Amino acid sequence: MSTSNIVYKELHVCMGLNACKGHDRLGINNCAGTGTCATAAEHSCHTLNDCRGQGGCGLYGDGDEQNNPGNNLCAWQGSCAVPINAERFSTEGDNRGQSVWLRARKVFEAKMDAAGRQYGPSPMPNGPTTAWLKTNYNSAFVACGASGMSGGGSCI
Repeated sequence: MSTSNIVYKELHVCMGLNACKGHDRLGINNCAGTGTCATAAEHSCHTLNDCRGQGGCGLYGDGDEQNNPGNNLCAWQGSCAVPINAERFSTEGDNRGQSVWLRARKVFEAKMDAAGRQYGPSPMPNGPTTAWLKTNYNSAFVACGASGMSGGGSCI
């Protein structure tokens, strides 16, 4: 059996963070950085990610983890839920009190710039809102934070 026609999607944690054309959740984006949502496996809390680059960020984890959303080096080292809703904010580190998604986009852009790669604008300039995710991503969308501070609900 030939595997030459199989297309493996790059794993990323949210809207606008894909490094390749056709690597959004639906496989229809035209350019890096323009995808609609995560391809990484959904998970709801700190360290529950399956692979490198699959950790979201915010509410849990130390300052270094929260400053590098979607940039963890290994499974079970990611900080918080995927996908990253626009309402989520960091609770520790240099990004404390600021948007996790905007930080994730800055990390993404820095990696793309360093590699000399082109990318387009995110479909939503501040990331996907909780309302958008509940309507378009998964009706059972849940984000970290039993307090409701994340906008998505409690951890499951």
